[in-house]
Amino acid sequence: MNVFKIGEFAPAPGKTFIIAEIGNNHNGSFDLAKRLVDEAKKAGADCVKFQIRDFACLYRSTPGASSSEDLGVEYIKDLLSKVELTVAEHRALRTYVAECGLLYMCTPWDEASVETLRGFDVDGVKIASADLFNPFLVEKAADLGKPLILSAGMAYEHEIVRAIEHLKGLDVPFAMLHCNSAYPAPDRDIQLAFIPQLYKLHNVIGYSGHERGTAISIAAVALGAVIIERHLTLDRMMEGPDHPASLEPQEFRRLVDGIRQVDEALPVRSISREPTQGELLNRENLSKSVIAKASVKKGSVIKAEDLTVASPGQGLAPYKLSELIGLKAIRDISEGDFLVDADLTGNFSNYEPQSFPIMWGVPVRYHDFRDFEDRISPDLYEFHYSYRDLGLDPKNYIDAVDCRRLVVHAPELFENSELLDLVSDDLNYRHRSIDNIKRVIEATEALRPFFPNADSALIVANIGGFSMDGPVSADKRRAYYDRFREEISRIDFGSTELIPQNMAPLPWHFGGQRYQNIFMYPDEIVEHAKASNLRICLDVSHLSMTCTYFGLDLIEALQKLMPVSAHLHIADAKGMNGEGFGLGEGDVDWSLAWPLITGNPDVSFIPEIWQGHKNFGEGFWKALSFLGGLSHL
Repeated sequence: MNVFKIGEFAPAPGKTFIIAEIGNNHNGSFDLAKRLVDEAKKAGADCVKFQIRDFACLYRSTPGASSSEDLGVEYIKDLLSKVELTVAEHRALRTYVAECGLLYMCTPWDEASVETLRGFDVDGVKIASADLFNPFLVEKAADLGKPLILSAGMAYEHEIVRAIEHLKGLDVPFAMLHCNSAYPAPDRDIQLAFIPQLYKLHNVIGYSGHERGTAISIAAVALGAVIIERHLTLDRMMEGPDHPASLEPQEFRRLVDGIRQVDEALPVRSISREPTQGELLNRENLSKSVIAKASVKKGSVIKAEDLTVASPGQGLAPYKLSELIGLKAIRDISEGDFLVDADLTGNFSNYEPQSFPIMWGVPVRYHDFRDFEDRISPDLYEFHYSYRDLGLDPKNYIDAVDCRRLVVHAPELFENSELLDLVSDDLNYRHRSIDNIKRVIEATEALRPFFPNADSALIVANIGGFSMDGPVSADKRRAYYDRFREEISRIDFGSTELIPQNMAPLPWHFGGQRYQNIFMYPDEIVEHAKASNLRICLDVSHLSMTCTYFGLDLIEALQKLMPVSAHLHIADAKGMNGEGFGLGEGDVDWSLAWPLITGNPDVSFIPEIWQGHKNFGEGFWKALSFLGGLSHL
């Protein structure tokens, strides 16, 4: 069977082909037709479609014995005769559509019009519902050698079956659209559930809608329609048969947006059902895991009464509790400790010393600092603060170390579930964020005496500039950057240095996504870092997702950003949403990226692997071993 494509577009689940049916809604005006093409383009349609008729061929020349047509036919003939464009105007529209970057389709209503289209080089041909049971016109259209789309309105099921079998014998790629040919169509008559039935007859199915609103057409995509056709008009109150069943430009834009949202949600992106990144974040925070109910000494047998299940979900899943019973503890387990994979397998992952041409370290919290200090000798530590940590006395948790650098990561969430946002439009929110940054500065200054040989005290911060429902305009981004420079100029950073972190376009904020607007585009980051006399924290995973989202080259982006970078978070990424993967498990070509990173001797890095601290730092040690191997090539 021929693969169905229109131009370079191959409709598929998650990639819906959207046709703006202009038809006769131009009312015979060439200028109005061009305006409708422009509106289709602005709305995000993939294709525009017109209709063409040769009245001498289309209608019988004599009405037969009855000597007159029915009133409905007379009305339609009279109306259509007033809204036809000339062949020259149709040809000019075909050129205009191509110049607008859209695909062009046309519905010929008669065989003479098919011949007219032969000289247009159309991208595809649409057969109206009224001609589904006209094999002569279908064969004539198929002879053009272009992909065909047929609507199945007005037809009995046996006629649809017959038309599909006929088309399969014509050796032409085609798609069949479910349709109800009333204008507008009553919701209860549409019977969307017939779409899956059509898939039993053919492999490319869509929907041509004449209903009011957009919900039903969007639902058709969820049911499997990979082509959506809707009429477009400037005003539904215009005279003409199609205007009442058409969408006005703003409605068509909402239709496109809704379909694209469903396109994103439809595809299965893994072989089997797996939690997404956002779900994993929520799983950590909301689910439960196996916890030590009592202390267990190394070498002792773990008993059922030693274990319980409680939140959060940072240890073994509760269904693994029974597998632990009867095993010998491979470590001293304190009451309240999480049980982890190593407790089941008996395999600890340890750090194997590596040498790097730049400073390195690991992310820590106050509570696990001494555990890492007993095992490794890094050039730096990056303390990841929660807002509660800001009030703690560091001497209760850390000792003086001979590190060359101190890095802290400002909390992402503060009291009352507020994210840090130094550029918020809400002045009070912005002032609270500034006060919170000042708290981070104070906490960092309190850490400095424990790092007497550190060359700097860097504060990594996600500085805000996000929005909930969509990205902001370029002008708004510039205003955010100006506001950022203005606000930080008023802050006394003391002996610390703020290094804003570059962000991904769709950052995860505690289980949900937002839209990021600043410190995201590489060129903008460089421009505004220099304008603010700032260095940045370069997160490679975030940068990879940004480059995937915007179609940028990651290595070129790294080359631009390294000169303004002070510190890096090193992790891999998959696609636009998957961050923090182990090195070599994602999209980053580390053989090219790592030499660029290590070419700047003043930068430092940590492995920022998702849940890298689990199983006694297994993710961190694997990442460091991977980079150590690259450093010796």
